[in-house]
Amino acid sequence: MKRGKDQSSSPRANVRIEDMRLFAKVAESKTFTAAAQLLGMPKQTLSRRVAELERALDVVLLHRTTRRLHLTEAGAAYADRCAEMVRLAEEANHAITDDAEVPKGVLRVTADPLFGETFLAPLVIAYAKRWPAVHVDVTLTQRRVDLVEEGVDVAFRVGVVDESQLSAVKLGPARVRYCASPAYVARRGAPKTPKQLASHDCVLVHAEGGSVKWPFRGARGIELLPVSGRLRFNSFAMARSAALAGLGIAIFPEFACAEDVRRKRLVPVLEDWLVDVGAVWLLYPARRYLTARVRTFVDLARESLERDPP
Repeated sequence: MKRGKDQSSSPRANVRIEDMRLFAKVAESKTFTAAAQLLGMPKQTLSRRVAELERALDVVLLHRTTRRLHLTEAGAAYADRCAEMVRLAEEANHAITDDAEVPKGVLRVTADPLFGETFLAPLVIAYAKRWPAVHVDVTLTQRRVDLVEEGVDVAFRVGVVDESQLSAVKLGPARVRYCASPAYVARRGAPKTPKQLASHDCVLVHAEGGSVKWPFRGARGIELLPVSGRLRFNSFAMARSAALAGLGIAIFPEFACAEDVRRKRLVPVLEDWLVDVGAVWLLYPARRYLTARVRTFVDLARESLERDPP
């Protein structure tokens, strides 16, 4: 670098890694003719590129004779570094190409506990059997995980999604249903309108205490109706157990009670007042190129959940 010039204006800033690769091949071959044949390019073009590299570096890398090339001391040291850089670049390219084709590494998945306990186990088991080189790390949490910031590959969410950094695949609508056991309905009857819940036992699920309101479809859209009951949980799993035991009417996401309804362990009530609360989404960071482990998991999840929608 010449004294007094800013580094950004130095000709050294114009050195290209491709020229470094060409010089490393010339240094290895000891002649332009042999190197040009190996590289599949004209000898004159190769000689010109090396000369441009010398001008960019402002240093003599080799002495040319009619029969052979002789590396200068600087040229020999530079050739070693160029060869190492080319090797590292090729290894990186092979690694990323392999990763784009063969699933491996650690796949990090997160979901809401209710959705995860209902759907994720068979999906993860099927994926782990199909791709044994992938380690799967599943975290079930009610916390809204930042996929990009926390390095999570895939998330399942229920509700409304509006995040520009994420790609979203809609797996199905997210409705809520009101259910009770056949024994409860036989004993107490089924409510015909939401207001009749006041004379029924309701099994409540709450996040942090306080009053509980259930959503219903009304004349002006979704309406929230306060409900009360002697059983309160912060777990849908416990509320499900109470409903199955005939202790009252409970509210569930449709995907969480579908199997119980199919098997007639629970009976839906108030079907005319059902509401959609968004959708079930599969999310992953919005990148142009997905690793194979993420791409194959997304494909398997879509295939599985579209065949048996939540």
